[in-house]
Amino acid sequence: MKTMSVAAQWHQLCNHNHCVRFTDVILRSYGQVMLQNNALSGLIFLLGVLMGGCLTGKPIIGVASLVAVISANIMAYVYQLNEKAWQQGIYGFNACLTGIALATFCENSPYLWCTIVLASILSVFITKALSTILQQWYLPCLTMPFILITWVFLLAIPSFSALARVQADTTAAHITSFTLLHLLPNSILGIAEVFLFNSTLVGITFLIALAVNSLRITLYAIIGSILAIGIALLYGGQLELITLGLYSFNAVLTAITLITFSNSPDSKTNLYILLAIILTVFTQSALTTLLKPYSLPVLTMPFVLVSWLWLLINQTLNQR
Repeated sequence: MKTMSVAAQWHQLCNHNHCVRFTDVILRSYGQVMLQNNALSGLIFLLGVLMGGCLTGKPIIGVASLVAVISANIMAYVYQLNEKAWQQGIYGFNACLTGIALATFCENSPYLWCTIVLASILSVFITKALSTILQQWYLPCLTMPFILITWVFLLAIPSFSALARVQADTTAAHITSFTLLHLLPNSILGIAEVFLFNSTLVGITFLIALAVNSLRITLYAIIGSILAIGIALLYGGQLELITLGLYSFNAVLTAITLITFSNSPDSKTNLYILLAIILTVFTQSALTTLLKPYSLPVLTMPFVLVSWLWLLINQTLNQR
């Protein structure tokens, strides 16, 4: 008698049990942060987020991400938005990042949790609107809803006394040197910073989540992070930011996105992705300077801008 695989059994459960299907959507929402439409990858990402919150002394971050993802997916289900997109976690991953960001940058209070729920619900409609606008250019909205909604709420905080920003930690050690021994752990930190965590263990967990779904994407993520560090070092980037992985996480997402949407990976494609990673590093530095007067983090905006530009160019190249 032929036995079903675990994946097939899970798929069958999703088709027959609404609670299991909703759980599957929640897990895929976590996976979609790094473009992985895989429930097992999403589960590992979720565990990494929960662990990251505990390691940073803010366990509410993991809870905030769950509250955000659940709120967003309930809203998307109630309004009966694109069912296929909902099942793939498309309406939840921006909310996941929004919940993490608000819990990271804002002080814990009842108002914070109300804001997380509200922001997550709003991210669903922004995702739908941007998807409709961008589909004429065959572009995904990526993490733009997360960026827009997080910037709006962070800029609004000074006008609302009920919400408060977390004071920046200025006690970090001053880094004066960088050796090859730092390269691998710092590149792994770049992967952890996609979810706003500064932990090598969390970065390794996220790498495992990627590897579960695709070893090729895992390799490109590591290469993207290492290359971003190299460019930042070559051009004299701040060592403190380099060692925290802050020059790398956008490059990681750019590499993952471009290889995911690539039709036939070859030497030309690899060069194309390499150039995009380099541009991402410079775009991040430029946006850091631009946003500094407003005390806004760049978040994943460099990745979104470069990925959109490169995907548009790629469409033109494929038409030749």
